[in-house]
Amino acid sequence: MHENTPILVGIGQSVEAVPDDLTIAASHADMAGRAAKAALKDAGVDGAEIDWLACVRTFSDSSPAYACPFGGPDKFPRAVAARIGATPDQAIYDVLGGQSPQTLVAKAAQALMAGEAKMALTAGGEALANMRAAQRSGATLDWSETHGGDWTDRGLFSGPMIVSQTELAHGLMDAMAYYGFIETARRMKAGRTVTEHRDYMAKLIAPMSHVAAENPYATFRETYEPSDIAVPTAANRNLISPFLKNMVAKDGVNQGAAVLMTTVGEAIRLGIARDKWVYLRGHAEAQEQLMLDRTDLSRSLAMDLVIQGALDVANIAAPDIDHADIYSCFPCVVDQAVTQLKRQDKSMTLTGGLPFFGGPGNNYTLHGICEVVSACRRAPGSLGLAHGNGGWMSKQAVGIYSTDWKAGDVFADKHAMAEAIAAQTAPGQADQPSGPATIESYIVKYKRGEPIGATVIGQMADKSRFYAKLQEVEPEQLKALANGDLDAAAIRVEPGLPANKAWFT
Repeated sequence: MHENTPILVGIGQSVEAVPDDLTIAASHADMAGRAAKAALKDAGVDGAEIDWLACVRTFSDSSPAYACPFGGPDKFPRAVAARIGATPDQAIYDVLGGQSPQTLVAKAAQALMAGEAKMALTAGGEALANMRAAQRSGATLDWSETHGGDWTDRGLFSGPMIVSQTELAHGLMDAMAYYGFIETARRMKAGRTVTEHRDYMAKLIAPMSHVAAENPYATFRETYEPSDIAVPTAANRNLISPFLKNMVAKDGVNQGAAVLMTTVGEAIRLGIARDKWVYLRGHAEAQEQLMLDRTDLSRSLAMDLVIQGALDVANIAAPDIDHADIYSCFPCVVDQAVTQLKRQDKSMTLTGGLPFFGGPGNNYTLHGICEVVSACRRAPGSLGLAHGNGGWMSKQAVGIYSTDWKAGDVFADKHAMAEAIAAQTAPGQADQPSGPATIESYIVKYKRGEPIGATVIGQMADKSRFYAKLQEVEPEQLKALANGDLDAAAIRVEPGLPANKAWFT
């Protein structure tokens, strides 16, 4: 084993209930800083040892919809560093997406292996619950901070865009809309009714709530039975078909997580206990095509390739995985992992999942990694898998972890996976769709529990795909569509500016 072999040696998480006195409410940087302190304490080292620090981008810095009215740090990684007495040579702020925590752990491992760093911290935090509570109450907070030192802001995106102008023209900016298309396509492919599929989804994710109820870092520690998730009620209202409120991620949280990494040589020098050491045994990452350019609307090829790629480079098979935490923003992501990893009747979460543990923005998977590391420590020699997901099953990252070291490379071939994804066959897009067509998938949007409109992914006779907004739809037709009574229905489409228009025939 080379002395530059990277290891995870410290993990930390933080959670805060919204305080009665909002003037003391923690900020995003506070939550990340608390988790970082916990990770340092876990490893038994000082913040001064850190020379590489990366932070997951907050939701407030990811989208105007989450913009914080109370300001924030001008250099988020430096703000976290200041809270732990660190002055790292490198301070990195990553791109958005739930894949970011796992990709940052991999980047830290590469920096350690190359001798570019000796102690690396990855951290992130969200305080959306505090932020929203303060907005509602009219409280005046000031979370702005100014920090010196260099930093690298990687911006919002890297690589190809995950959304097109065509999608924006059809008002498709909400992740729930894209996952609605995926989930409906998955239901139709399985031949289930909407009721059957909701029952299926509920049975899949209800066990997660029981894990969350036992997790001291969870925000929502209430247990749910499948009927609590699958049956529409005033509290469990329709959002975008086929999703009910209890099926999806809850982002109103105050949570932080951090992972501390070093090399074997440094760990020995600093006297970090061996029972803290966990190795990154395998890592894979990839990015999927745009929605209409995928072979199968119900599945992400990138996710399949990344899971298998991480397993392959770790020299293990799916049945070897003892602990798994799968990104669970929507049930279809968990369902795909279940089928690929063949984990029916096995736990798919160690945190409790985004609908129950909480969905701390882009940072969720860092909590998953913390829990995987903890599980591996409790059962030396076991294998854990952490999965990160960004966009609409667009950006994928998977890590394999164990207390047992493995010789050889731990990074799957990104270029080979990118080539396989680019080479997938798809029906193509209809630029100016006109004439008869059929519905391949759809979403129905709701307001106060009532359907208000629908967007479809349709197919022309040559199978080329298009988006279109349904026109002149009666309320009963919308309900019939949402209930699955009009699957693969015949429609007529006309090109439009900016959006295509479709009518039932």
